[in-house]
Amino acid sequence: MLQDNIKRIIIENQKLIHSKSLISRDINIPNTNSITVLIGIRRCGKTYTLYEKAQNFPKEDILFLDFEDERLLILNTLNNYDIIIDSYKSIYPDKKPILFFDEIQNLKNWHLYLKRLHVQDYKIYVTGSNAQMLSSEIATFLKGRSLETKIYPFSFPEFLKLKQVSLSKSDIISNQAKIQYLFDEYMKYGGFPDVIKAEKSHKRIIAQNIYNLLFYKDLIAKYHKNDYLLKLVVNKIVENITKEFSTSSLAKKIISIYKTSIPTINEYLSILPEPFLSSNIYKYKQSFIERQSKRKTYLTDNSFIFLNRVTNDYSRLFENLVFTYLQRKYDELYYYKTSNGKEVDFYIHTPHKKLLIQVSYSIENSETKQREITSLLKAMKELEVSDAYIYTYNYSETIEIENKQIIVLPFWKTILK
Repeated sequence: MLQDNIKRIIIENQKLIHSKSLISRDINIPNTNSITVLIGIRRCGKTYTLYEKAQNFPKEDILFLDFEDERLLILNTLNNYDIIIDSYKSIYPDKKPILFFDEIQNLKNWHLYLKRLHVQDYKIYVTGSNAQMLSSEIATFLKGRSLETKIYPFSFPEFLKLKQVSLSKSDIISNQAKIQYLFDEYMKYGGFPDVIKAEKSHKRIIAQNIYNLLFYKDLIAKYHKNDYLLKLVVNKIVENITKEFSTSSLAKKIISIYKTSIPTINEYLSILPEPFLSSNIYKYKQSFIERQSKRKTYLTDNSFIFLNRVTNDYSRLFENLVFTYLQRKYDELYYYKTSNGKEVDFYIHTPHKKLLIQVSYSIENSETKQREITSLLKAMKELEVSDAYIYTYNYSETIEIENKQIIVLPFWKTILK
């Protein structure tokens, strides 16, 4: 009987949640009367973030369902989902549950169900792993009723916490060599918790499993795409990380290998952000038409670069890591092109801040150093900015030039903040 199964699942999850010893995430989930929606890439820790939130409530108050549980697939054949609350009420007739729904996108017409529950004044937390479906349906059906929080793979401080490395000021000084060694591991293998916890010999296998889940379930099966062509597209994206590219130029490279068309490549590129596999940034003050043609694309986790490259490319890994760090801190990121075509990797423009950041794994080469300074200086003059930054692997310096200040910082220290 379905109700008996749901009751069993509710009780199992109550016991499971309160038995978990969890690493506290550096995530601010606002306390709100709206539906709390946690979105993000698969396996980044959304479920455990729900567990952490649920542990703040008495065990009996928790109604936690994971809609990837095969025992719940039958729910999609029903006309309504009243059986969920009815099952809880059959165990706790005098209680009103706090609702935790994991991977809600697997429940048909989930947005209509949540809207009805919200009207009935239930406290609701949900997670989802599909950007387009969740965001568009939330905007359409749950406008004013929900608040989204994006969950990312582990940050470097969270990575160190999982590795049981203290981050007090004295420990950072005394453990500098160990922290730098772990930074190298984080830069190469990324921040998925299952990969972090794995032995080095198993990291590639686990990262590959996560990538395959995204690739085949959330892209190939969902959008009915050709897997070989999609692999080519992702591979070219990895090759072009750190570089501005046009969709037509990328398409031409692929067409030389595989018979297809520019519109098809555009379509394939457009679906990559949906399961949070990649993110695009655009030139500051770029027109809408230009935004559709030229961009820079980064991957959500460095493990995806590691999996799609034969050799370690530290410059690409390093800049992608800087991107994921900045993405957590700022709602909007751009790159900047000067009037004479010089590029600055990242530009943050808010009502209160203008921040120019250049990224260079090493500036020991004098030509590299001069190139980075020249680009920054030109951008600083155009944007009327007095300070700018260069993130390096492990080099620091303050450069005073033409009444401007360029601060060179070791990124492994910056990322700890």
